[in-house]
Amino acid sequence: MLVITARYYILRKEVSMSRIGLKLIAVFMAGLIAAVAVVNTIAMIMATSMIRTVVKEGNMSGLKTVQSELAEEIFELRAFIEMMDSFDFTLRGNEENADLFWDTSYGSDSEYAAFFDTEGNVYWHSDNYASADLDLNRALAGGWNGFIDDSKAGLALEVCMPIKRDGSTIGVAIMGLYIDNEWLDERKEETGLELTIFKEDVRFSTTIADANGNRAIGTKMAENIAKTVLTEGKSYEGEANILGQNYYVAYEPMPDINGNIIGAYFAGTSSAESDSMKVQLIIITIAAALVVAALSVVATIIVNKKVLIDPIKEASKLAEDMSLGQLRKPNSDFKFANDELGDFMRRLEDTKNQLNNYIGDINYVLSEMATGDFTVQPKVEYIGDFVDIKESFNEIEDSLSSIIGSIGSSSRDVRSGSSQIAEGSQTLADGTIQQAAAIEELSASINDIAEKVQQSALNASEASKISTQTADKITFQNDEVKNMLGAMDEIKEKSDQIQNIIQAIDDIAFQTNILALNAAIEAARAGAAGKGFAVVADEVRNLAAKSAESARQTGDLINATIEAVNKGTVIAESTAETMKQVTALSVQTNSYISDITVATEEQTKAIIQVKVGIDRISQVVNQNSATAEQTAASCEELSTQAAVLESQIKRFIV
Repeated sequence: MLVITARYYILRKEVSMSRIGLKLIAVFMAGLIAAVAVVNTIAMIMATSMIRTVVKEGNMSGLKTVQSELAEEIFELRAFIEMMDSFDFTLRGNEENADLFWDTSYGSDSEYAAFFDTEGNVYWHSDNYASADLDLNRALAGGWNGFIDDSKAGLALEVCMPIKRDGSTIGVAIMGLYIDNEWLDERKEETGLELTIFKEDVRFSTTIADANGNRAIGTKMAENIAKTVLTEGKSYEGEANILGQNYYVAYEPMPDINGNIIGAYFAGTSSAESDSMKVQLIIITIAAALVVAALSVVATIIVNKKVLIDPIKEASKLAEDMSLGQLRKPNSDFKFANDELGDFMRRLEDTKNQLNNYIGDINYVLSEMATGDFTVQPKVEYIGDFVDIKESFNEIEDSLSSIIGSIGSSSRDVRSGSSQIAEGSQTLADGTIQQAAAIEELSASINDIAEKVQQSALNASEASKISTQTADKITFQNDEVKNMLGAMDEIKEKSDQIQNIIQAIDDIAFQTNILALNAAIEAARAGAAGKGFAVVADEVRNLAAKSAESARQTGDLINATIEAVNKGTVIAESTAETMKQVTALSVQTNSYISDITVATEEQTKAIIQVKVGIDRISQVVNQNSATAEQTAASCEELSTQAAVLESQIKRFIV
């Protein structure tokens, strides 16, 4: 690799001189990279598929291993029961011997054992026996082996067998295995897989741990997987996310001793391991591709240098000389190969030499024409498309002679016309100056009118405000008059009521007088006994007379008041009518003033627009004046240049 790199740096300078060589190398490298990419992609797809297949088969193999180990555990449990059954533990008092035998043979925390009589009474059990459920009839009938889900002890692998003596059943023996994490860890060492025993859809024991090393006990199976495995009773293979880590997984339904699915077996492989395998494969493939690419680049550079780069460098030098117009340089002494590139270079040199001859002859003809000689002819024989150059020279000579004559005549006409335009432009400039002065005076007058109209608009607006306030005051006064009329009507009504009361008092006085008269008559009849009563009757009659007189006087005053109120009412009604007329006139006046205000504002806006238009006209007039002055100056300059042109053209007139 170092030799290849060194060789590349040696050739890099030469290669960099040829862009086409670099392009060819780039095309070659692109094709090579594309081929390597396609091959790598296909290899990665096949490798990924193969890795997944291997992982899935490994997972299924791991499940089979776990199931095989469980079957072996059942066999060992059954064998141990038979071995214990060979001893006589049926009599009470042999517990110590049974404990000694258990501790010597098993005595672990994972296994447990218990012996029952035919009544279901335990006469010996290991210390870790914790089961609470016992189907005694089934146990006596033949027992069972497999997984149980005890209501107290939980999930366990258990073997139950009847104990017989002389053909008679004397009891039941049970031996079981708690499938704990330690047991699964041992299976993990054997298979290299992550293992789990599910109780229903919850991890009962597992080797999977989170980032802190805590086992994932108590976490649940994915719902879709639980439906397939636990509900439908099918196996499941695929991928699953557990504690944030992707796994390739395999699940198998786990039946109990009754054939009911109570959980599942699980075996899985972290995708990190397969990803590591893929990364290693990618690194190896890329390294091989880089080596192949480096060797290919070096080989391409060496071949390009001899066959393409050096000839192209010479062609580039020749093309550069031609692009710079250096056609007189000698030909290259490079020995070109007898191939298409060599033929191209030789023809390019011939073209350079021929162009040099043509350019020399064209320079000669143009030099003679520059001196005014339009009869000169080319010295070189033109061939091919270059014949058009010779014909163009002849046409140029004829055309220039005619054109120069026409230009001479036109220059005289231009000189005469420019003088006339200059005079007209000066006249136009003087007129625009006068227009500008008149527009300035008009603008000043419009400004005065606008100020006066604006002041009138302000005065009309103030008058409208005052008129509105006056109308409001009149309206208020009209309302007050109406209130006064109402008060007079109320006074008249109260006076009528008082009149009625006075009439009632007068009637009472009249009745009192009659009663007093009758009392006096009765007192006279009574004689001396009625004298005192007669005095009282006289006083009552006097009071009645006074009350009648007072009522009459009060009635007269009230009648006078009513007449005065009636007169006031007539006057107030007349005043109210007059106020209505004044209010109507005030409203009409206010309307006229508002119309005047609106018209004045519109006149103000119109005058402002007129003012803006006059300002614009003033700007245009000023601009026209400046343009006319510039035109006059330009015409004078044009006249001068026409005279110079006329003198120059006289040199070329044959």
